[in-house]
Amino acid sequence: MNILLCGATGFIGWHLEQALIASGHHVVHAIRQPKRAGDIAVDFVHDNDVAVWLPRLAGVDVMVNAVGILRDSAAVPMQAVHADTPKALFDACAQVGCKVVHISALGAGGELKTAYMRTKGEAQTHLINLSIPSLIVRPSVVYGHDGDSAKMFRLLARMPIIAVPGQGESWMQPVHIDDIAQLVTRQINQDFAWSNPARVVDAVGAVRMTYREMIACYRAQMSDRPAWVVPIPWGVMRIMAKLAQFIPNSALDPDTLQMLQAGSFADVSDFAELLGRMPRHPDTFLSDGAQT
Repeated sequence: MNILLCGATGFIGWHLEQALIASGHHVVHAIRQPKRAGDIAVDFVHDNDVAVWLPRLAGVDVMVNAVGILRDSAAVPMQAVHADTPKALFDACAQVGCKVVHISALGAGGELKTAYMRTKGEAQTHLINLSIPSLIVRPSVVYGHDGDSAKMFRLLARMPIIAVPGQGESWMQPVHIDDIAQLVTRQINQDFAWSNPARVVDAVGAVRMTYREMIACYRAQMSDRPAWVVPIPWGVMRIMAKLAQFIPNSALDPDTLQMLQAGSFADVSDFAELLGRMPRHPDTFLSDGAQT
């Protein structure tokens, strides 16, 4: 199939592309700065007009949107990147009869009203209401050896003294990037019964664990020496987050802390059904081998 991949240079997008190419699909990048022949230049900050997207979708069977940012800013606002432009893109897909795979986020459109969750939820709801053949994948915390969050968690897990937010009690259900890539590829390969409205899948890992247990699980795969865990009260964490938001490229700000405290977990059964197996267990994440 001909696949237009938005966000191809990002962490999730790159892994999706490798899986899709390995399955024999033709993948066209839709990115801000084209790097190879055939790439399409797009700008999710400004491309919020349906007419802009229509010619880009010519001959496309499936459009995959893996665009996402973690920090809101005046230069790159989440409202544009996560909501306004995706809605125009989905409308264009509806007009040309193109199927859609959209990478959203677990909890998008729910009770948590951070800018990230609100804007992700806005695009998700719009796609559902269009009633076009589509798949919405809502990942939990995504682990991949080359992912920024995975690098941070591994760094924390290596330390002899590990600071955890609160008591480290937030519930997590980390999912491996290979499982997300296999889910998307598997469904496209099977030309599955694309749902009208969209099929929404919570992409979560095999087990639910606390943040503290997750770090301990990663550490156990790197060292047999126990670490000293130091709890950081949530009040102190909130002060740290307010200060950290002014540090360029900081992973911590008030919104990300709020999402961390709320946790990220869901029922795994639907994901396992579409994946054709249970997703990988976190105690295998640091191994080189991936399930197929």
